[in-house]
Amino acid sequence: MRRAIASLLGAAALVTMTAFPALAVKPDGQCPTAESGFVLVDQEGWWNETVAGFALAGIPVYVGGDPNAGFTVDFDAFAVGWGFADGQALYEYILGPQWDRLNINGDAYLCLRHPPVNPSNPGYFFTGIDNSAN
Repeated sequence: MRRAIASLLGAAALVTMTAFPALAVKPDGQCPTAESGFVLVDQEGWWNETVAGFALAGIPVYVGGDPNAGFTVDFDAFAVGWGFADGQALYEYILGPQWDRLNINGDAYLCLRHPPVNPSNPGYFFTGIDNSAN
């Protein structure tokens, strides 16, 4: 009888220990913890962070800072240097294929994190993961 009770208690302890880690997993649709540095963004936020990163690198994106005025010669030249036809093509890539590749669950949100900016990691490079990723 003691062996049966000990076995049952051992099994219950095993089930309890394996259940608690599942409770620590983040809910779907949210970024990892704040300590991870990730923040939730939509496409507009993703693009705004990209524009801010280009500004940090000394590449103005919009003429006079006005999105309605079009892309600057500097931004167009940067885009051409990376193999795009112009700044518009780079913009469409960032909010099209790049976004779609990361937005696995299709809910129009990603988690974004800025690594330290340095010469080998300019401000327009940052990390993105789907908000359902663990």
